[in-house]
Amino acid sequence: MSVVQQLAAKLGMQSSKQVLFVAGGVAIAGAIFLSRRSKLTGRAPATQTETNMTVDGDSKESVLEILKEMSACQATSRKQLKELANEAQAKSLSLSQACKRYNEMLVVEPLKKYSLSLADLNGMISRHENDPAVQQAVATLMGAPQTGVSATEASQSLNVKKLIDIHTFMLAEFEKLAACPAKGSWDAHAVIFSAQALVAGKTEATFKVAPEDIESAVLAQQGALSGNMEFTNINQKLQQVMAELTL
Repeated sequence: MSVVQQLAAKLGMQSSKQVLFVAGGVAIAGAIFLSRRSKLTGRAPATQTETNMTVDGDSKESVLEILKEMSACQATSRKQLKELANEAQAKSLSLSQACKRYNEMLVVEPLKKYSLSLADLNGMISRHENDPAVQQAVATLMGAPQTGVSATEASQSLNVKKLIDIHTFMLAEFEKLAACPAKGSWDAHAVIFSAQALVAGKTEATFKVAPEDIESAVLAQQGALSGNMEFTNINQKLQQVMAELTL
């Protein structure tokens, strides 16, 4: 079992691909991942400020560089997601409008910068899974105990049933967005980030809990959630619908 898979198992996740999105602050409740990078043409072109770089996929140094950059971008990514979520909720933005704002916000995405998918990165990590430095870098990105997501008063009020209700609501909202024809007009990264912002805003408005409180509660309840078949099934459906967003 790879170090990423071990971390996924520790969090009760069904796929190691969820790990890096949770860690990177791009998931709103610890259950979302981007299963593949879209290879479709005809989507919105990259902004002029984007500079794609190449990395040596076999190099440990490259893996460490990317993981370090992802860790550094965590706070910025979370802040940008929250800003877009608040704006989307206040202005009732559509998916296309949210994607437009995503491009204007110049969201920082290390994987996009290096033209990598999560599958690419997982493969790179797996090749160096026994290296202590790589293990530490992944643990840092995941939020090891010393720098992890701390419990909040709101998160402590979220029991397993409430978390299942919240994730069921999220699934329904993502399904609506996955059925939106406009998604095909935008870059996959823009669609995923914007969809999460839209759902985050609606989820917070409906349940009166912030995304970080949900994430903290998911981590705190990981033992109970990992053995809950209803939660597992919802997460699997969330993974499927997130993949559909990139088609």
